[in-house]
Amino acid sequence: MLIKPLRSLATALILALLALASCRPEYRFAPEPVTLVRSQDTVYLDTVFATVGSSTRSVRLVNPSAYDINLSRLSLGRGTESPFRFNANGQPGPELENVVIPARDSIWIFVETTAPRGDGEMLWEDSLRVEQGSFAQNIYLVALAWDAHFHYPNRVLTIPQPEPYPDILIPYVILGANEVWSDDKPHVVYGYAVVDSGATLDILAGAQVHFHSGSGLWVTSGGTLRVDAAGAGSYDEPAVLQGDRLEPFYRNIAGQWGGVLGGIFLQRGAQADIRNAWIRNGTLGIRCDSVADGEPHNLWVRDSRITDFSRAAIYSGFGRIRLANTVVANSGLYNLYTLGGRVEADHCTFANSFPGPRATPSIGLFNRYDDGTSTFRYRALLQADLRNCIVDGSQESEVGFGFGPQAAFNYRFEGSLLKLNRFPDPALYDVNDPARFEGCVFNVNPQFEASSNFDYRLKLGSPALGIGWPNATNAVPVDALGQLRPSPADAGALETL
Repeated sequence: MLIKPLRSLATALILALLALASCRPEYRFAPEPVTLVRSQDTVYLDTVFATVGSSTRSVRLVNPSAYDINLSRLSLGRGTESPFRFNANGQPGPELENVVIPARDSIWIFVETTAPRGDGEMLWEDSLRVEQGSFAQNIYLVALAWDAHFHYPNRVLTIPQPEPYPDILIPYVILGANEVWSDDKPHVVYGYAVVDSGATLDILAGAQVHFHSGSGLWVTSGGTLRVDAAGAGSYDEPAVLQGDRLEPFYRNIAGQWGGVLGGIFLQRGAQADIRNAWIRNGTLGIRCDSVADGEPHNLWVRDSRITDFSRAAIYSGFGRIRLANTVVANSGLYNLYTLGGRVEADHCTFANSFPGPRATPSIGLFNRYDDGTSTFRYRALLQADLRNCIVDGSQESEVGFGFGPQAAFNYRFEGSLLKLNRFPDPALYDVNDPARFEGCVFNVNPQFEASSNFDYRLKLGSPALGIGWPNATNAVPVDALGQLRPSPADAGALETL
């Protein structure tokens, strides 16, 4: 007995919904054109690389009147030839018709660009024309694009993984036997650029190298990486290795590049000589594979900066590295991590004020690691000499030790300013042991000029002034800025004269 009433009710509801769906808003259009309020009359898009899309910018069009407005046409001045793209109300250009802005309402227009390849630096301009019949307003569009050398992968290395994990894929391209990257145009790397065995990559003074997300340099066994080998650049005018996001916001943001192998991966038997460089804003800066004892350094960095890495700036797994006049700053885990091997650092500044949470010290010295089964594996730390250095940061102690008696653990700090817990529990070290700590100053502010702006010179009155010992100064008599060091010299990479 209830079937007929239920059917009648369902029919009524369907008819009501159809009636609502068929309704169309009744607009009261303005009798004459209305001047729209634009959130900006010129949209400046960030500098981009030719052929690489920009970030998106927006502009708001406000109808200030009590009438609805019909935009008869929204279009790019250069039409389909324009390097710009837009959409309004979710509809893409380059041309839209009959776009309605209700009374006292607004719409958002989103703009981006992909500049075509050209020659050097290019300024691209166009306009977005907003028409109400014969009345028109323009929003001007401006973007700066750099032409670049692009290094794209043409091969993929597959590393099988056990179920249920996906295989690791590493896209790469093998560079020429003796390739030179100059400063004529920026270089943009996708995937890994591989320096093969017996080959050399020379990055010249002032070159700009940009890495896409997940990209890096891979120097294989027998390969050589050289940055400003001729010493033609300077600390203030360096070759720069960084991410490919050019917006100012990304300038100091860590984690933008570096894949499974890290940013610059030096495989066992590879070598890198880096001078007058600024390596910045990646995941893991330089990763050094092992070196047999007695072999030469596989990493030699001087007069350089390595800053803003989400994990570690320098990671050495039984490598042999030497640093001089180098600033290493702002890493999410370690500025310098060394598991065994050898490291020598003369007149270097390690400063860690990473903006995110951090529980690790700026420098970590280890001769063991947990293999994942709660079992320690050992690699002898044959040498860790830090002379006339500054180690500072936001942690209570910025030098960390992890070692056991099963392997050598040799380290020494000399003539340095250190932020370090002087009374550790358990007593892993003794700051009064002259074999480990000689002429060091502990737990005082080094008083950098402006570390937030990467100026790690020392202010007058800094406790790091004149504490340097002669061994490191004799080895590095000139500071990163080319100034002759006095005697006694200041600790750190930059002398205050």
